[in-house]
Formats: sequence, structure tokens, C-alpha cells
Amino acid sequence: MKATQIPANERIHTLDIIRGIAVFGILIANMYAFKSLAFTDLRPYIEGGTVPQGVLSPFADVFNTIFIEGKFYPMFSLLFGLGFYIFYTRLIEKGYNADRMFVRRLIFLLIIGLVHLVFIWSGDILHTYALAGFLLFLFIHRRPKTIMIWIVALLGATSIFMLFLTSLTGVGLQFKMESGMGSFAAFENSVDSGEAVMANGTYGDILQYRFLNEVFPVLMQAIFIVIAVLPLFLIGLYMGKKGMFHDVENNIKKWKKLCVHSFWSGALLTAIMAALHYDLLPLPSYFTFGMSEGVNYAAGPLLMLFYVSALVLVLRSKGWKKLLMPFAAVGRMALTNYLLQSLIAIFIFYGFGLGMFGQISSGVGLVIAVIIFTAQLIVSNLYLQTFKQGPMEALWRKWTYKY
Repeated sequence: MKATQIPANERIHTLDIIRGIAVFGILIANMYAFKSLAFTDLRPYIEGGTVPQGVLSPFADVFNTIFIEGKFYPMFSLLFGLGFYIFYTRLIEKGYNADRMFVRRLIFLLIIGLVHLVFIWSGDILHTYALAGFLLFLFIHRRPKTIMIWIVALLGATSIFMLFLTSLTGVGLQFKMESGMGSFAAFENSVDSGEAVMANGTYGDILQYRFLNEVFPVLMQAIFIVIAVLPLFLIGLYMGKKGMFHDVENNIKKWKKLCVHSFWSGALLTAIMAALHYDLLPLPSYFTFGMSEGVNYAAGPLLMLFYVSALVLVLRSKGWKKLLMPFAAVGRMALTNYLLQSLIAIFIFYGFGLGMFGQISSGVGLVIAVIIFTAQLIVSNLYLQTFKQGPMEALWRKWTYKY
């Protein structure tokens, strides 16, 4: 089904609005890892999740856990898979070597992602997207039905595997303490020393700490993350092949059906996840937090599909589209804004900047995220009044097309 079924600018606006909202959600979710040792702090796996004290922090923590965490990187992933389909089919229509061009596109993303991961922030998703992107070539010529089978199989398998793995993490740590091979005090000391480096260290100190404690483990886990991301890419590829974004009106029944079923299933699993996360069930704390992380691998994509389908249905209204149009500018500059978020955050939190690492509550973190995104919203809209693309997007295009 060709993209010419509806006007190109109409389709791009819808996708860019959703992408811009995804950039906002990712920033809120990442704020916890920007301001604390989210990658290495194992204490929640032992004592379970707790609601922080304060005025805004309880709301911010619960809001992030239920509505944000694990819901927006899948949205970004879906859009990546859909973008691959659009990019690939357009190149074929124009007579280009689509395989070669997309490989160049992925290599650029991989290089930028690795630089971002090693030298800026350990939560990079770009290198993972690039690696998983190479696997899309195995599916571009497959029928939608075949792709759907792979989506269900991969989502099911990765969700079960991650549920098993994360559940055992807390159990293993508890066993380690009970057997005398470790102690909770040792975990606390490790966090305190890590926070001291991040808050007070030089760039070199922080780089060394991050590489040993965060970057290296992230790279070792890349294969598992790639497998977990692939079915999310395939959802976008499936939607592209079925023309669900290209011709919304003729697929309206599918969108409404997806909206209803992703809502009840995603909400149910999210409720179970939240109950486990906040230790509301009669189970050991060292078991519930890890289990909640595993459940969210299934709950997150389902609730994401509700967000996407609801947005597609809402954006059929000219009034809503006009109201949400400013997000489209952020979406058109998604790569630039994603990298800028990291640069701004490490300046705020790391020792070579303002050194606020480990000192910011969940509530203040949410406020900072809103302020950063508001600034990006304004700057992106102003920037695109003069330029056609963001700076990183323009560089990416030059790399891909060699002009």
C-alpha cells in the first residue's frame, strides 16, 4: 500500500506529533537514570519499590512507574520500524539501492550511539536500534501475517525470559546476603561511593567509573536488548505494510479495535506490575520488584499501543491536530533533541557541571524534565522556521545520501 493514499504532509504531521510526544516520555523516564545510579543500584531488588516522601515526589514516582516507564521507548521503537518501511519503499520507488542506503543509515546511528554511550550517558538506545535495525532486512519482504507471528512469538519469549531473569535477580542477591557473601551495607556503600564520583568527579573520573560499572555491562547485554527491541520494530513494519498510518480512515476499525484491546490488557498488566513494584502483594520484597520489572516488558508495549492508537484516533480531529502540532517540530528533530537531553542533563547532574547528582528528588526531577522539554518545544519550532531539518538529522541525511 503506497503512501500516496493520503497527502504526505498529513501523514508526516501525525507521525511527528507522536514522535515528539515519545521524546517527552523518554526524557521523563530517563530522568531517574540521569540523576541517580539507576544502572548499578541493586537495593530496590532487595527491599522492593517504595513511594518517596515529599509534596510532589509521590505523584511523580507513581506517575512515572504506571504511565511512563517502559511505555515510550517501545513507542520510539514502533516508529523506527515504521520509518524503516517508509524509507525503504520510497527508495525502491525512486530506483535507489535501498539495502545499501539503509545500511549507511544504520552505520551512522551505530557510531553516534556508541559515542553517546561511552562518552556522554550510559542509557543510550541508538546503538541498540542500529544493531536491531540490521535484522529488519530479514522481514522487509515477508507477508504481514508472517511478521505478526514473529511479533507475538518474540514478545512472548522475551517477556517470559525477562520475567524469569529479573525475578531471579532479587532472589540471587538475597541468597548472597544470607550466605554471607554480601551485605546490604556493602550495597549502600557502593552506591554512596558511586554517587560521590558522579557528583564531584572530573570528566575523567566519571568516564572511568561509568565505563567499568555501566558502559561495559550495557554492551555485554546488547544482544538481549536487541532481541527485545526487534518485535517492537516489527510492529511498526507490520503497520506500514498494512497501510494503517497511510490510510487511517480505511483502517479505522483496526485502530479502534487495537485501542480497546491494548487498553484493557495493558491496564491489567500495568496494575499487576504496580502492585508488585510497590510491594502490595503478600510476596517477599526481594522477589516482587524484579518480577515487576519483568511484567513491565509485556505491560509497557501493550499500553504503548493504546497510547499510539488513541493518538491516531484523536489526531483525526483538526482541532486536536492543531493543538498538538508544536510537538511535531520536536519529532522532526527527534535525534537532535534526544542527544541534547543527555548533554543538558549531565551538565546539571555530573561533577564537571552543577554536580546535582544524587541530590534531586523524583518531584524536582519531573519539574526539570518538563522545563527541558518546554525549552526544546520552543527552540525546535523556532529552528524549523528557518531550517528544514535539525542539525543531527541534516548530518544523518548527508551521510546516507552522500550529499
